[in-house]
Amino acid sequence: MVSIDVRLKNEDVQILRAAVGKKLDRIEHDEFVFTNASSQAVRFVLGNAIFYLYSFTEPLDYYGAEEDVAVWSVEEKEYPLIADKSFVTTPIQEKISAIRIVQEHQRLFENAQQTYDVWVTRGIIIDFGDHELAFEKPVWFSEDIVICKGYDLIEKFQPVEEICKAGKWKDGVTMECSREVVTL
Repeated sequence: MVSIDVRLKNEDVQILRAAVGKKLDRIEHDEFVFTNASSQAVRFVLGNAIFYLYSFTEPLDYYGAEEDVAVWSVEEKEYPLIADKSFVTTPIQEKISAIRIVQEHQRLFENAQQTYDVWVTRGIIIDFGDHELAFEKPVWFSEDIVICKGYDLIEKFQPVEEICKAGKWKDGVTMECSREVVTL
């Protein structure tokens, strides 16, 4: 069985955990032109602290074929290609009550035998107590980070059933997908 884990790493989670209880002054992202998405990066500013949510593709095994897969990371360093971006600023000015990391567990079976066990970070939800700010990976290969503000935003994420239907699975191949939410 092939195991793939493209969840946020422990060091990424620690950066997010340190933000809980602090005031998020603003986020900076690509200008929304056709969709509410930022390509490759979102900058978070909390007073003097700055960190980035990155989404870069890497060639990985994607259910038997090498494909470019978007892998998320949370880092305090700014990459040169991000420094050249023309970000717009969205003021937030809210204290972070909690951060939820949305993980998906995808399992592929061939003739009832599991052949793939995949974990992926699907999104991050920042909870301000009375509303939320969410960042979602829309599809496995996209470097876009979809940004939404509102309530109960986990309900707006792509349903887990979609990956089961999306694949053009050959006869005898089935997919199961479940979601886990980790609260910091």
